[in-house]
Amino acid sequence: MIETMNLDQLAHGADLIVSGSIIAVRSTGKMPDGPEIMANQFAVKDCLKGEIVDGDKLKIKTLRGIEDNVEFVEGKSYLLFLRRVESHYEVFNSPQGSWPIESDGSFSAMGHGKTIEQVKAAIESRPLKFQPDFEPLSL
Repeated sequence: MIETMNLDQLAHGADLIVSGSIIAVRSTGKMPDGPEIMANQFAVKDCLKGEIVDGDKLKIKTLRGIEDNVEFVEGKSYLLFLRRVESHYEVFNSPQGSWPIESDGSFSAMGHGKTIEQVKAAIESRPLKFQPDFEPLSL
């Protein structure tokens, strides 16, 4: 079951909020209990929050084979809410922190009905006193 956050919590809990596209998806092995570890390369088109330059490439770790976990599609565009974990990034509150961008510029999945203006307003809003916990993907 997914514990969802409101947009302010999602925006303030993320280290980075970026739009761009997945340029590579590859397996780096399997965990002992079965999920496949995926290394995804993401080309940043626009950084809304954080210290990343447009055009940078990010390494994003995901796990394939877990219900309600993000599985990226190479060539697809996304707005991502990310947290830094060691030398890579992970989707914050996966799958809620991954919003596919459709051809008309709208968001789908858990970003459906939201606008980029709402995301920018959430980033600029006052930080919340309570921030949700974030558990990195464990190996």
